[in-house]
Amino acid sequence: MSLRINVSRSAKAITLASVTVMLLAACGDDGPDAPRSEPAPPLETAAPSESAAPSGDDDMGADDGAEAVAPNGETVDVVALDNTFRVEDIEIVAGTEVRWENRGRNEHNVIPTDDDADWGADTEDFLPGDEYAFVFETPGEYRYYCTIHATKDVGMIGSVTVLPADG
Repeated sequence: MSLRINVSRSAKAITLASVTVMLLAACGDDGPDAPRSEPAPPLETAAPSESAAPSGDDDMGADDGAEAVAPNGETVDVVALDNTFRVEDIEIVAGTEVRWENRGRNEHNVIPTDDDADWGADTEDFLPGDEYAFVFETPGEYRYYCTIHATKDVGMIGSVTVLPADG
């Protein structure tokens, strides 16, 4: 009877070890063959947009009373690697598009910390090789994270600080 208990405990230990190894591998580093990206160069301040129009309150973390502007044609890239956004914190002018690219081996997402925000990419739309882009038209601070590899404050997190287009 004690042999049966030992075998059962051994099987449980092996199963637990196997599950632990699989979970750690899923959140592992991309390895030596993963593409590496350099930090984005500093942005030049764009000239004010002629089509700037006042906006009402939005729920994306924008400054109250800030004016939304039309897209300015500028794009800044953020790369999602396992388990980090590169560059984690960026500063842009209103009207700039931010494009996130999932260059990792794992699923990721881009989720605003503001639950009322209307931007972001769900996991099924941001698998390895996928891209997601959003034009930030209103000044403010927009924080985001990957719900798979972080909480709102720790782990795979990032922020976009949007400055007024007029400097």
